Amino acid sequence: MKTKQKPNNFYKKADLKLFLFSYFQKSNFLQKSLLSSLILILLITSCTDTEDPIVETTPEVPEAPALIQPTVLVIDSTDLKDLPADKGGKHTAYPLASTNSVFGHFVYTPDGYTEDGPEYPLLVFLHGWDITEYTGTDEEELNELLLGTTPPGLIHSGRWKPSTPFIVASPKLKSDWYWRHDQIHEFIEYLIETYRVNSQRIYLTGLSLGGGGAWYYVGERGEDNYVAAIVPISARGEERIVSNLTKTPIWAFHGDSDATVPAYDNFGSFPLVTAINALNPEVKAKVTVFGNTGHDAWSRVYSNQLAFTQIQGSTFDVSIYDWLLQFKKE
Repeated sequence: MKTKQKPNNFYKKADLKLFLFSYFQKSNFLQKSLLSSLILILLITSCTDTEDPIVETTPEVPEAPALIQPTVLVIDSTDLKDLPADKGGKHTAYPLASTNSVFGHFVYTPDGYTEDGPEYPLLVFLHGWDITEYTGTDEEELNELLLGTTPPGLIHSGRWKPSTPFIVASPKLKSDWYWRHDQIHEFIEYLIETYRVNSQRIYLTGLSLGGGGAWYYVGERGEDNYVAAIVPISARGEERIVSNLTKTPIWAFHGDSDATVPAYDNFGSFPLVTAINALNPEVKAKVTVFGNTGHDAWSRVYSNQLAFTQIQGSTFDVSIYDWLLQFKKE
């Protein structure tokens, strides 16, 4: 960019010429001759504007954004390598009272699962608030678990394709109840007794009310729990459970525009994870807040729609199912 302005010395020259002209009238012949020459020089130079130096400006170039470092997973696969590939397993409904379980539920067993075969990782999924009057004994009501983009929903629609096979258990909560930590614990005990579960690889996830169930199962029980890691989505906790949450690896997800359970208020995902990490846990808790997202932050998480932009917190660049497998309960 070039700029041009009136010479800074223009008005100083004009004042000097006025003074010389006045002095000229009072001078003798020799002085007048010398002054005439000087005035002539001044008149010539005043007819040519003297420009200030041309200023060249170069537009500022913004700094390149820092490169996002990809998440590096470290998985001890010694107890996973012998599991047969899952090409589509069996998804079975068990209404309340049909088993010894405290809940009616679905259980998915991978292709290749046998009662005397290897032990499998277990993923327990807790659903969100349900306003229906579910009694627990009606299989049609139990089928509500198959709706939406959730682990049981993905299994039902043929879209369940984690890299490692899991047993997936999805309990159905009775209406107007909440997820009590003792009942979740009892349900997991039932699964361990009934299926070929790798007890070091039990993982818990849930959405909304179910995400709260995940927070409170660990938050209420501390180390007296079965899970190696949790993934709560669109849920909140409270201050009194923070210290117990430092003992379990956590990856929380939320939408920035969630009006049902705000991400940033009342110990939503972001302040809750911040409080956990302030206590220096052995494994730093992760939180991912999606931009332009309401209460449903779970669909993209469960279906592995990885997101690299419009997020706050941890980049969502790996499957949660692979991330979970990094952790084993000692």
